[in-house]
Amino acid sequence: MRPPVMPSRMRRTATKEKKVILRPEQVARVLEVCAADPEKGLYVAFPFLTGVRPSEQLALLWDDVDFARGVIRIRRMQEMDGSLCDMTKTAAGRREIPMSARLKRDLLAWRELCPSRPGEPHRVFPGLGQRQVWPLPRIGGGGSLLYSNFRSRIWQALLKRAGVPYVSPHSARHSFISTLQAEGIEVGLVAKIAGHANAAVTLGHYTQAVRGAEAAVGALDRAYRA
Repeated sequence: MRPPVMPSRMRRTATKEKKVILRPEQVARVLEVCAADPEKGLYVAFPFLTGVRPSEQLALLWDDVDFARGVIRIRRMQEMDGSLCDMTKTAAGRREIPMSARLKRDLLAWRELCPSRPGEPHRVFPGLGQRQVWPLPRIGGGGSLLYSNFRSRIWQALLKRAGVPYVSPHSARHSFISTLQAEGIEVGLVAKIAGHANAAVTLGHYTQAVRGAEAAVGALDRAYRA
């Protein structure tokens, strides 16, 4: 008997490549550029400082920012058409993210400038509207900001100004998680802040090396020092 012919197009499943992320020193440069832009800077700095998904960032309302407790409540997502969805990607996605002193200061300053639209939810990251001749304020802002516009008109421009390689907005989440891990924050806490129900997801899909091999050698020297 002849053995059955095996399919000729079968191949080993390709391993999914890790997203390219910015190194801590590159993120620091981006944050420096963001600090110098009071109108658009926080749009780009926010995911590097909180690790949120783009859909969570664009759905954030000022009612979700608790300055008294110093936390940001993630409760919803924004759909591709700009509408709000009162649910998160997973149950663990409903979470509270602690605010650093820097982020709290920047949010308070942005709240004074942030455009709003009567009769609509007061978004933290709304569309900015149309620019007028200085010093007149923008008009038509306060509505939803589509992800495509956020990426092309705000995100890409500030990364270019910072002189760093282009990465997607979601890559900021990878940088946030990887940096926390590199700084020694336990994976369970990182997973909770990131909205992962299982820490294995944090380790398997999001954590990447943000330091060189010398950091590992240094850690061994400190641990094994006589």
